[in-house]
Amino acid sequence: MSRRNTTTALSGLSLALLLLLTGCGDEDAGGEATDAPPTASASSDSDGGSASGGATPPPAGVAGRWSADVEDLAAQIGAILGDTGVDVIATRAIGTQFATFGGDGAFRFDNDLTVVIDVRMSDGPAMTAAQTHVGGVTASWAWDAPSDRAAMVFADYDDVGYAVDTTVSVNGVAIDVPIEIPELISATGRMFVSCAGGEMVTMWEDSPFVTTWTRL
Repeated sequence: MSRRNTTTALSGLSLALLLLLTGCGDEDAGGEATDAPPTASASSDSDGGSASGGATPPPAGVAGRWSADVEDLAAQIGAILGDTGVDVIATRAIGTQFATFGGDGAFRFDNDLTVVIDVRMSDGPAMTAAQTHVGGVTASWAWDAPSDRAAMVFADYDDVGYAVDTTVSVNGVAIDVPIEIPELISATGRMFVSCAGGEMVTMWEDSPFVTTWTRL
């Protein structure tokens, strides 16, 4: 029997994107580094990037299209499984994951990605677990700057075209086993952001995952 978990909802998913608090460069971005929506809950005298009351201002220059380091994400999933006692043999990623932040507050997340984890359970045969992410998610984004740490916040999700499918097999034969693979995205809460030149690093609050992005 195959073990599949297919969903079009983002709730319950937990992929990380870490962001610290330096500024993203606008090299080859096709726009100004200040091209970002105003902060959420900022006071009326905010200039669209800095919050009042001494709060940490958000990074500038995140607007644009970014490509995730999916091999690194696969390695992180393997490490988390290893910490639970699973004997992880190898990890690999096939495909792409893109994030696009519009200067008008629009957001799009596009996936055509399969993460493959080879494991050995309790001295038994090697197993291959594959988690596939297909489709796109749209939302709106803004800065939540009037806090102890500036972060992105998201709203107005449309994830009807997004699906996650997980299968486990032994020697090419699908089986039913109690393996839970950490999934790759979270769309709730706050996302911390760090940028330097053409690289961005992101992490959802309370998430174990860190994602590194390259500007396209």
